[in-house]
Amino acid sequence: MAQNHKKAIGIDVCRNFVNIVRLERNGTDIILTESRQVPLEKEISNSDTALAFKLLANTLKHMKLTAHLEHFPAGLCVCAWPELLQILKLPDTAPHAGIKFIQDEIRQYAVLPLKNVQTDYCVLPGNTSSENKRVLVGACQAERFSIAVKELEKIQIDVDLIEPAIISLIRACYKKTIKQEEHKNSIIILLRDDVINLCVFSGNKFDFLRTKKLDAVNSEDNPAIDTIAEQVDSILQFYELEKISQQNGWQIFINCCPDWSQSSQISEQLTKLLQRPKIEINAIGPEYTGITTNTSGVNDFSPVAAGAAMKLLDRNDSQISINLIPQEISEIRKSYKHFLMIINTAAVILMLLFLHIAHLSIKTTEARTEISKDSNPEKQADIQQLARIQEDVNSHTVQILKNINSLKEINNESTWNNWAYILVDISNRAPETVQVHNVNSRNPAAMKIEGISVNYAAVNEFVEKLAQSKFITSVQIADIKQNMQYGNGIVDYAINCVLAD
Repeated sequence: MAQNHKKAIGIDVCRNFVNIVRLERNGTDIILTESRQVPLEKEISNSDTALAFKLLANTLKHMKLTAHLEHFPAGLCVCAWPELLQILKLPDTAPHAGIKFIQDEIRQYAVLPLKNVQTDYCVLPGNTSSENKRVLVGACQAERFSIAVKELEKIQIDVDLIEPAIISLIRACYKKTIKQEEHKNSIIILLRDDVINLCVFSGNKFDFLRTKKLDAVNSEDNPAIDTIAEQVDSILQFYELEKISQQNGWQIFINCCPDWSQSSQISEQLTKLLQRPKIEINAIGPEYTGITTNTSGVNDFSPVAAGAAMKLLDRNDSQISINLIPQEISEIRKSYKHFLMIINTAAVILMLLFLHIAHLSIKTTEARTEISKDSNPEKQADIQQLARIQEDVNSHTVQILKNINSLKEINNESTWNNWAYILVDISNRAPETVQVHNVNSRNPAAMKIEGISVNYAAVNEFVEKLAQSKFITSVQIADIKQNMQYGNGIVDYAINCVLAD
């Protein structure tokens, strides 16, 4: 997904808070212009997703992130979703075999439904020729993200990226914490509501990923720090005893959401619990992201939101990216582009017709002036022919205006998505020996196509091709007869079509 934005918004939605980061790109520099944290009116949960996202959009609307009629690209991270995020080793280097293997693995993941699952994956950098290709796979239920994107579009926020929070966090701090310290092993920890993400980098190589959900009740006897310390200690022992690592030393970076100040507290507690003085443990703040800060609001800074916005500004040093934009949203945006192409084409044709009519009017006026000087019958006949041509062009202009009004009515009735595809499909299926003049629809379930053809066989060929369209269930010739104006075997035709549901 190629990006060419100069400004972008990162939106990091936790269970009860939303973090907003606004970034701008100036050459090679990424500048932080705004950073805020706002409480949500309703907790984001699986029980009432639609209402929660409507309230989220209402909260962002009051923040006035966009000016009047201005659309802003945004990257979105929502709670601890997706339900699946893991590293897989592909058994075969063939692309088709690899995709099938990933799909089979996702089907075995019991938490996800069998249908309406959005999936994306990326090849992890750092693979050697002797290793099987390793990929990072993300999958989630697409419906909740479709709701979120549609609600945010109503307030001029265009979501171009949806990805797991841990991936955004890695992107935000990769250059400062991992790339520049490639002689060390690194652990990045994200504590987000009741979910812990831990990822291990062996030098620059993304080597390990673990996601663990905390107990429903986090009591004082079993706080989150105990779980984090237990997980980190098991990772350190595994690499010391079973993995061969050429790096010297470890560094650990921690980020907590929504309370960023908790990161420093957990860093200090983890240092005491691990009792490994050679390990560097730090909380991830703005200084670890390489972002230039031009605002004093860094107390509410979210590295996760910053990482999502950085991807839209074409800053992705980690070369790791998962985009879970639902297929439904992609199809809607694609059909909208087709619709704009049709409208723009109609506008160009209309403008050319107006210019042609103006030219004909000038020529007609000049001819009438000449006739007034000379009553030659041949010139009189030429004037009559020009008048007939002008009348014919005027009738075509009126018809095109009716068609454009029909397009507007289709747009007002919110059915333009299907008609954009239908019009393009009819154009593609029409033989070169058939010309379409009118496409009329009295109701959404039927349409009538009219035009001229060089012969009867061409009309039959057109009918056979229309019958193969997935948008049409029934095709029938309503009328076909010789054209009295042109002759030479030219026929007028009318075809009735029943549209698919």
